[in-house]
Amino acid sequence: MIYRLSSILIMVFLSGCVLTENTREAAFRLPALELQGGSSNAVVVGVLDERPYVLSGQKKAKYIGEFELSMGGPYDAFTDSKQPMAHEFTNKLPLLLSTKFPQIKTVNLAVGLSKGDAIDELLKLGTNKVILITLKEWKSHTAIDTSLWFDAQLETFNSKKQLLAYKRTQGHDTFGGASIAGPITNAKRTLPHAFRQKMQALFSDPLVMASLTTEKALPISVRAIDDTTGPDVDSFKPQACTVELILYWKNAGMPDQEILSKCNAVKQP
Repeated sequence: MIYRLSSILIMVFLSGCVLTENTREAAFRLPALELQGGSSNAVVVGVLDERPYVLSGQKKAKYIGEFELSMGGPYDAFTDSKQPMAHEFTNKLPLLLSTKFPQIKTVNLAVGLSKGDAIDELLKLGTNKVILITLKEWKSHTAIDTSLWFDAQLETFNSKKQLLAYKRTQGHDTFGGASIAGPITNAKRTLPHAFRQKMQALFSDPLVMASLTTEKALPISVRAIDDTTGPDVDSFKPQACTVELILYWKNAGMPDQEILSKCNAVKQP
């Protein structure tokens, strides 16, 4: 009986070691994104954390979600490096993109930057095109299964801060886990690959790839992203309000009246 019990305990211990070792390996061996096309020109990318509970100070920038143990919880979970989550994501992007974009460069963006200021930081490296990934939500919860709530938007801009393309992905996914591994191991094994999956959804969009691989990509809007000047309502020349730009504004939550005003469809009172 004692021999049998000892054998079971040894098997459990060895299984845990294998799972932990596999977790370490998997976390650092994310395959490159599968993209159509690429560019040898330098491109700069940064990740901006706009999660409301981080901006308000309720949670720290290193917060990634929650985990539960058999004795209780949930407990807050943080990045392994204790660095801001957006910075960890930024540092992973060259691994995912360097095959197609060998001159990829990164910039760590501070929490609280406006979109215009974030783009200015990216443009400081002197490239003609930049990529801004904004995290409006990114939070996991792990017990045995791991759940991820996500809302991420990718935007590309030229050196004039004109919007070239955008793509947004949002939702709630649940990934299975091994009960023997425990929540921490399950999360470490699952979440890096979930991040790659969402980046694949953003970067593989045809318009996004066209904006990055075409030498002179046409902007969706001729106005810079932080241009707050009012429209010239007395001008007979309409502003360039394409379907893509209107959908972009709608996606960002802009009221219909403001969209109409920007497009010179109505006069300001």
